[in-house]
Amino acid sequence: MTDPTHPRPSWLRETVALLRNHWWTLLAIIVVTELAALLAGVAVPLAVYGGGDRLSVLDDSVRLAVVTAVPFALAGVFNAWTWAAVVEMFRGAGEGRRVRFGAALRRGVRRSGRLALWLGGVGLLRAAGSVYMFHALLDGYGTRGFQTTSAVMTAGSWYLTFATALLPLVVLFERRGLGRAWRLAHSRAATIGQIVAVLAFGLAVDNLADLVMTQLRPGAGYVWPVGVQVATISAVGVLTATVTMTALTVAYLRRVALPAAPDPEPAPDAPEPVVIELGRTW
Repeated sequence: MTDPTHPRPSWLRETVALLRNHWWTLLAIIVVTELAALLAGVAVPLAVYGGGDRLSVLDDSVRLAVVTAVPFALAGVFNAWTWAAVVEMFRGAGEGRRVRFGAALRRGVRRSGRLALWLGGVGLLRAAGSVYMFHALLDGYGTRGFQTTSAVMTAGSWYLTFATALLPLVVLFERRGLGRAWRLAHSRAATIGQIVAVLAFGLAVDNLADLVMTQLRPGAGYVWPVGVQVATISAVGVLTATVTMTALTVAYLRRVALPAAPDPEPAPDAPEPVVIELGRTW
């Protein structure tokens, strides 16, 4: 792909470089899509569940499944929009042009449909797991069987997150699906380590935010207002997503041997880089 005499920077250095050059646009994209997701997360459930007895004709299990599935599906749709907009921005960076966040959001809406179906499906799978765990909780709280089921479901949820970590990039760059994403995630030790590091970073930030909120409480019995909790979770989520989406993009580009951005000052005698059109190469 590039001149072998000029070694590629490490994954971490490439991630930091992209963040340093595009952090403002990334934050703007993620803040806008997060706010839209929060508004839809309130408006859509009210439209679906409003009217009092609208769902009363359904069986309790079916009603629980519907109530759980809608937020998970909505999260998948808006996550697809975020990813599509971010990829548009990074695609522009790879071509040596700057894409403003407004243009990235507009193009992201048009190009997120296929990914929304994939992430919506993954969200419904997670919703099914949550409903199953709820029923297991009611049937056997505190029993060894429930504890085992809980551990298995938690491990399965983490593995699903790992296996689908590169799915947005595979869909948006290559128009491929889950099989391709699974193979890339398991393909080599470096990629596995990078994905695990990203997931560990997200978990560590969430736990640290919870610890800080706990330590800042005025008293032992005090509970932060819902608005403060939502604002804190959203702010932490935006900052975490800014880093993790950049890191996963760099991990994907390194795995398929594409540069994250063009060399601003190529060597005079360096050969022309090979241009690969993703989606036709594999």
